[in-house]
Amino acid sequence: MNLRGKTLVEWLAKRPARMFPGRGTVSYYRRFQQIEEYLNNNVHPHVTAGANAIDGGTLTDHGPEHIRTVIIRASELLAAGGDLTPYEAYLLLVAIHLHDVGNLFGRDTHEINSEEVEKHLASAALMGEDQVERKTIRQIAQAHGGSIAGDKDKISHLPRNEAVLGHPVREQVLAAILRFADELADERSRAAGFLLQLSKIHPSSEIYHKYAHSLQSVMVDAQGGAVDLHFDMPLDDACRTFGKGDQRVYLLDEIYERTMKAHRERTYCMRFLRPQISIERIDVEIRVYGDDYNKELAKIPYRLQESGYPEALPGGVLNACPSLGALAYGNPLTGKALHEYFTKDQANDEHH
Repeated sequence: MNLRGKTLVEWLAKRPARMFPGRGTVSYYRRFQQIEEYLNNNVHPHVTAGANAIDGGTLTDHGPEHIRTVIIRASELLAAGGDLTPYEAYLLLVAIHLHDVGNLFGRDTHEINSEEVEKHLASAALMGEDQVERKTIRQIAQAHGGSIAGDKDKISHLPRNEAVLGHPVREQVLAAILRFADELADERSRAAGFLLQLSKIHPSSEIYHKYAHSLQSVMVDAQGGAVDLHFDMPLDDACRTFGKGDQRVYLLDEIYERTMKAHRERTYCMRFLRPQISIERIDVEIRVYGDDYNKELAKIPYRLQESGYPEALPGGVLNACPSLGALAYGNPLTGKALHEYFTKDQANDEHH
């Protein structure tokens, strides 16, 4: 997608109105601007405080700056491989703005609670009146986290291709871009740096802010098929533990855990984005410095990518393909069960 170094928002601004539903009767870019302005002024600045009031702790930033970062990451992913229609770009951008606002009502099921804010936008005549369009945006936003009946694979539950107001929309692609862009948006700007200096972060949330503050750089090299994550930490942070819920953990161990999560998200989202977008690895570099940052004491590089021969899944094809359990020939549908099914039918035929 040729963004010419611009963000997806800047690209959207230049698309002719005739390329959207209504063939020019509605300015979708203007509609996006109104939604963005309203949320940036009235909702995003209060999301973090709302979550803290309900859940306790000190949530990392979920305000306008985080939304801008997610949009930048989505733009970087699309710059070298993806190709969205103008209408898909509009749907994705609105979904990005809505994906985290449910934290106003607490972290638990926040991806679903965003629907409350969406209804408010609709009542304020900011989102348009079409229910199918609103549902599409909602589904894209909600797929960034949570589960459906215990199944974390929410993107697969979305339609691959669907006509919305006469325009083709690839919901799975849009949801995967949002989800991976959000995963790559947890960087230094999200940490409450001043509160960290004053040691005023709630003890249960210390490690989340330390992790974000240590993530010095995120570089998306879509053409090279890589994401580069660079972490810096002073010696003092490397040699102590930080609060995480009711536990204490080392920052290095948290970086290991979080980068493995990023690796899982990359593996998952690429299932829906290839071949247009293909990120094959995550390269991580961690540097430990003296307290004045003028001397490098340690450098820890590693690469996260799929490697080796894939192991067989426990239970084999019966676990890998749950649809086999819905067939009438037996559950579990083994060779013996199929034999018994046909033997039973033959016996019934002979009896009659």
